[in-house]
Amino acid sequence: MVKVAKQWFQVGDTVVYPGYGVGVVREFQERLLNNELKRTYCVLSFSEAGNESTVMIPLDNVQGVGLRPLSKKAVVEEALAFLSNGAPEILPSWKDRFAAHGEMLSTGDLMSIARVLKALWLLNAKKPLSFREKKMYQKALLLMASEVGVVLARSRAEAEVQILDRLGQAVSA
Repeated sequence: MVKVAKQWFQVGDTVVYPGYGVGVVREFQERLLNNELKRTYCVLSFSEAGNESTVMIPLDNVQGVGLRPLSKKAVVEEALAFLSNGAPEILPSWKDRFAAHGEMLSTGDLMSIARVLKALWLLNAKKPLSFREKKMYQKALLLMASEVGVVLARSRAEAEVQILDRLGQAVSA
C-alpha cells in the first residue's frame, strides 16, 4: 500500500473536483516519471449519465486544482435559496462576464457556481445565450446538480429539477 502524507481525504471519500463535479477517491498510486522521480497520485472516478471516467491528480497539486470536500447541507440550502432570492452581478460586457464566470466556476465553490448559474439564467430570460455561455450554463447546472444531489441524497436529475424550480421562482418573482 502506498503511504500518503496527511490528507483530508482517503480512499472511498466523495469529493468535488472543479470542472468535473462530484467523484470518489478510488486509490492512491505511485508512478515513476522519466524513470527517476516517484510521484503519488490520487485516482478519482466520476460517474455521470452512465459514463465512467477516471482522473489522476498528483497529490502535490490537490490544492492547486481545487479538490475539496462536499459542501455542508447548510451551504447547499444557502445556494438553493440564492437561486430563488439572490441578485447576481451581471457584467454588461460579454467578454468580461465570460471571464468572470469562468473564474468563478474554476473555484468549485458551490455559491460561486450558483451565482454563475443564476446570472446566466437571468440573461437567457432576456435573450438567448451565445453558444459559449450556453455551454457554461450547462456546466454550472451539472456541477451544482451533482453536488446538491449527493448532499441531499437525491439523484442528479431530481436535484436538477429542484434547481430549475428555484430559478423559475426567481424569474416569476
